[in-house]
Amino acid sequence: MPSPDRSTHLWRYGTSRNTTEARRDLMPESNGPQPKTPVDEERPPIPQPETPPGKGRPRWPPPPVAVAVGGVVLALIALVVLLALRPLLFPARSAGIPLEITRVSSTSPLALPPPPIVEVGDAQVVLPVPVVLEAGGRSFPVQAAFVGEGAWPAYPDAAVWVYGTVVNYVLGLEATEENQALVARLQSGDPLLLELSNGAQITFHVTRQEEVPADDPALFDQSRPGLTLVLLGEGEEGRPAVFADFDQVEEPAPTGGPTVDVGQPVQVGDARVTVVEGHTQTSHDLPPGTMVYLVEFSLQNTGSSPLDAGAFVMDLVDGVGNRYLPSLSVAGWGWHGLLMGEVAPGAEVNGTAAYIVPEGLVGPTLTWVFGPRPGSELRARFAIPHTPSAVVSAWPEVEVLEAFLGEGGTALHVVAGVTNAGPGPLIVTADDISLSSSAGPGELVVAAPPFPWNIAAGESREVELQFARPEASSAIVTILGYTFEISGLP
Repeated sequence: MPSPDRSTHLWRYGTSRNTTEARRDLMPESNGPQPKTPVDEERPPIPQPETPPGKGRPRWPPPPVAVAVGGVVLALIALVVLLALRPLLFPARSAGIPLEITRVSSTSPLALPPPPIVEVGDAQVVLPVPVVLEAGGRSFPVQAAFVGEGAWPAYPDAAVWVYGTVVNYVLGLEATEENQALVARLQSGDPLLLELSNGAQITFHVTRQEEVPADDPALFDQSRPGLTLVLLGEGEEGRPAVFADFDQVEEPAPTGGPTVDVGQPVQVGDARVTVVEGHTQTSHDLPPGTMVYLVEFSLQNTGSSPLDAGAFVMDLVDGVGNRYLPSLSVAGWGWHGLLMGEVAPGAEVNGTAAYIVPEGLVGPTLTWVFGPRPGSELRARFAIPHTPSAVVSAWPEVEVLEAFLGEGGTALHVVAGVTNAGPGPLIVTADDISLSSSAGPGELVVAAPPFPWNIAAGESREVELQFARPEASSAIVTILGYTFEISGLP
């Protein structure tokens, strides 16, 4: 029998050694098997004491088992988190009630692309671009656009000029009922007038009308001076086109002359005018790629009769001759707001003249032209320094792919594709999305993916918007200036 001390030493190992191993520790080493003895056969097994709770060496699972168990636990946690976030990241498109989608505006109101430049000898000359088209007794503002492969953007109340057509000006009108009637009334010899950004007015006369293929490259021919007006329609193989020949050009009245600096007063008739400052302001409420330029000025009536502030001529001219007219709707963004009413004799007032301009407004000097009334040759010219910001524009294109009511009938789902066709990054926030109906503004509940959407140049993304169902039979959804009517709501 082993001594008590030796047995106690073995018991400390608990279950780490069995009885046989304990016996081997007590027996002398031998080179061969040991024969059994009667003592061995009759000797009872050595009892193993139980290890008290909390004492002794703990049993740990083998390392591979621990790793496997940990991996399973982490996988279960990740699965739970993914299932919890799935409604936000990937809202289920349940089988709901499909709705009808109608495009209201075909193109976002983007800023004008940079003016075209031509080389004359060793110099580069910036060409003026069309800003107003007059046809059939109506006047249309002109929006420049890149056109190719027969895909023309269209604006409800504006003409689209094909960017770069400066010999034969090619323009398009959306095929509304009113525009179709206007084009149908045009007869051979009728005048068309095009006003350019430098103030020049070019007159053309209609020679013929004919229907042309939607993707006819001959429309963009630049071998003759003239104007081509195309009626734009969705899904049509042929389009009515009006062809006009050049008549004459009326150059703008000279706007040169001495200019004065900011802070220097100038007497213009009975008005003593001082430009205090020129500054810019941006907002999500503006069309993409544009900003507001604000001219803060003071004016004193030095005459004996009131001056009508509503008759003041206030134009802004950029560094390449593009002219901008005041925008009354954003004058309130300035220090003093729109100057209105009459200015009494001897009175001194402050006002703000505001202009919606491209973000890349060309400097380095802007010219603010002030006149006390239209038709007067009295003009004051103020030179305002301007450093253009380095702006790389994004040109979004949006198409609503699907619209439906969810199964519960409480959510309006709108699935859209957003493409950035411009050279700069496109960042979309909740401020660029809206829903309205006869019941009032709509509520955006969920956007997938969450805002902001960062879309790199040349990339596209499919997105889904979930609005609270409007209490109306139809609704208008606007995404980055593109407008769509959703109808058929039960």
